[in-house]
Amino acid sequence: MRSITWRLGALALGLAVTLTAAPPRSAGAANEPYLIGATVSESGPGSSLGRPEADSMQMAVDEINKAGGVNGHPLQITILDDESNPTTAVNNVRRLLDAHPIALLGSSLTQTSLAMVPLANQAQIPMISFASSAQVIQPVSDRKWIFKMPITDFHTAQTMQEFMKKRGWTKVGVIYRNDDYGKTGLGHFQDAGKRAGFDVVDVEPIAANASDATTQLTHLKAANPQAIVAWTSLPSAAVILKGYRELSMQTPLLYSDGAATGVFVAQAGTALNGAYIASTKINVAGTVPKDDPQRKILDHYIASFTQLYPKDAPVSIFGGFGYDGVYVMARAIKDAKSTNAGLLRDALEHVTYTGVSGTYRMSGADHNGLSTFSIVVTQIENGKFTVAK
Repeated sequence: MRSITWRLGALALGLAVTLTAAPPRSAGAANEPYLIGATVSESGPGSSLGRPEADSMQMAVDEINKAGGVNGHPLQITILDDESNPTTAVNNVRRLLDAHPIALLGSSLTQTSLAMVPLANQAQIPMISFASSAQVIQPVSDRKWIFKMPITDFHTAQTMQEFMKKRGWTKVGVIYRNDDYGKTGLGHFQDAGKRAGFDVVDVEPIAANASDATTQLTHLKAANPQAIVAWTSLPSAAVILKGYRELSMQTPLLYSDGAATGVFVAQAGTALNGAYIASTKINVAGTVPKDDPQRKILDHYIASFTQLYPKDAPVSIFGGFGYDGVYVMARAIKDAKSTNAGLLRDALEHVTYTGVSGTYRMSGADHNGLSTFSIVVTQIENGKFTVAK
């Protein structure tokens, strides 16, 4: 079960945390639980990310505790819903800090994570984000307490661009979610993409909760690009697809990893066939060689998540971030042999861990530790993710 505090919901959080908060305790007390605080977007536009992240964090905590905990201590996690709202995320962090956690996890979105960064830095507490944008961890000199699980948007764009260039799709139109996540994705095609030989012929913003994309897609169609890049997530990813089909567009459609969820594929049905989506290997786990160390954990995670959380199935890359985040933190606690914030932060900079999302090799210069080897371009065929050929 998840924390009672989380289940009470946003309106009761202040009272709930006040009642459950405890004064700072000695981390060396025998069998004392190590408290981790988390806030993710379980409601609002980011809910398709936050729900599987919350499920997967709890699943990881339960697995670790069943195996004996970390250094003889069980983990305890309090998961709050920030409603995809930066202000709520900030309020959640303040309430979580009142309970004196050893670390923070979250949030699901770039804008909610960026809102959390100043508080984590001020409190000097390690934080692991589930947001894609490199802004969350860069520059490292200003983000020394911040780490993240998703591959950075730069590497996602690079992988997509390499795939597109091989096919001669260098004249592109971009429709992007009109927030920090979408704007950074757009930037990688306008700036780094230009240096790589890409020409962005039209740019169209779309609100995260938009209900129609006809105007934007009509403009993109008129620009006659060789490919359309949609840098967004659900629900606007589905709105774009609907408009794309209604306008009978034939231009190749490529989504960023924000759309790499089986929920999108299941909801869209045959309408999504032929579209491309950047993804970690979770969506094509069957293609990972049996002797690859990532295959075993992928098979385990997919089977366990599907059994324990059928309401949020099928699996997605986002749940993998939540699961890996807990295990990476547990590894850092084990290596540090302490929950002292500074020692834990230093240990995170030396973590090497093979998880659902790839093999993390963190360092003082890289607080993510993944690269293009962790991501693939997939194509939807008959309602399933396949490795794009």
